[in-house]
Amino acid sequence: MTISRLHHLVLFCADTERSRVFYEALGFTYLRGYEGMHWFALGDAELMLHPAEPGEKAGAPVIHFATPDVDALFARAVAAGLQPLDHQNPGDLMQAPVVRPWGDREFELADPDGQWLAFTEAA
Repeated sequence: MTISRLHHLVLFCADTERSRVFYEALGFTYLRGYEGMHWFALGDAELMLHPAEPGEKAGAPVIHFATPDVDALFARAVAAGLQPLDHQNPGDLMQAPVVRPWGDREFELADPDGQWLAFTEAA
């Protein structure tokens, strides 16, 4: 038995409505909601936003999402008023996706709860 694909990701959010708006602005396809939880399509998998317990702060892993056109996604994020980041140059404003030493092109965003997301076009 092997692990064949991502099934779903659960992100614990301080305000799932605010996070829902963020993910919709970025272009994720909204699937459904239930009692403050929201699900988005993620290829064959799903991304779930779940309310955090009062006082709980989840960690911020880097979650890499593949994209066939990182430039178009970067432009969409900027047009939606989001601020792309580059963890290798904190504080610098990004003008375009960066090329990593291994050849992938990417940019990163922090969502409203501090989840660190990377959007990657493989070399």
